[in-house]
Amino acid sequence: MNRHRIDDPSLPSIVRVACANFENVPRDKAASVEKLVGVVRSAARQGCDLVIFPELAIDSWGECRDCARDHRPCAWHLASAETAPGPSSDAIARVARELGIHVIYGFEERDAEDPSILYNAAAVVAPDGLLGTYRKLHLGIPLETDRFTPGRALPVFETRLGPIGIQICYDFYCGPELSRLLCLKGARLLVNPTGRSALPRAAENLMHATLVRAQENLVYAASANRVGPHGASRWAGASVIGGPAFPGFGQVRAQAGDREELIVAALDYTQLSAWYDWLPWRDWRLGAQLPITDLVASEFGALAAKAHEARASAD
Repeated sequence: MNRHRIDDPSLPSIVRVACANFENVPRDKAASVEKLVGVVRSAARQGCDLVIFPELAIDSWGECRDCARDHRPCAWHLASAETAPGPSSDAIARVARELGIHVIYGFEERDAEDPSILYNAAAVVAPDGLLGTYRKLHLGIPLETDRFTPGRALPVFETRLGPIGIQICYDFYCGPELSRLLCLKGARLLVNPTGRSALPRAAENLMHATLVRAQENLVYAASANRVGPHGASRWAGASVIGGPAFPGFGQVRAQAGDREELIVAALDYTQLSAWYDWLPWRDWRLGAQLPITDLVASEFGALAAKAHEARASAD
């Protein structure tokens, strides 16, 4: 497969994607998985090829006094977390196989080799089974760093629907270089499982960020957010699917409100490919503009080297 061709003829030209505004059942993973499976069945009845759930969709997400006190995962979170594959991914994979649908959902992943390590992860389940997990790189300090360890990889998941890149929440909003790398590696859909609280203009910002990531990389993007109570506040919902609409720019294809809801959009890669006839940016950045790619890489390398030197001096 030519990883730089957005309309690869071996892949479907139309992909129906769903995002779930989802509220889990607090501290009841089995019930949360059962509820998630019900939403997957609803997406399948609507002809969807992929359904996306929020960050930590099947887990309780928020402050934990025990994790914060000890600056490590508490006994309850360690017991609740799962490896991948694990019971939850197995249950979801059975339904994905039955319905011929892909599912991406957030969960607390326990390291298979060191059970004291947890990741804020997203699982990618295909009709053939679990394809793997993405582990969030940018963790919120200290809320997440008290509990989670950052990931160390930026994979692109090869699926029947095409290559998919995942970033979780802050990765997506404040890590544009991650989106660019995923798309240079071939991703034609960016997925953002997120947990965004109802701050002022949260819905607008989620929509704008999703469209910008899509437009600057000429791919489609989808953000799935939590709903329901969140401490003294609420999760914002407003899940959104969008991307370039040639000959125009970014367009919202579907957007949710602030309550539980499943949104669906048909993504047309033949239409998207028209942008590449005019602006084949991936071919340029790895071809005629390769010196720019080298420059960006060297600038990042120099910044990282200086930061390592500063840390070594401080130690």
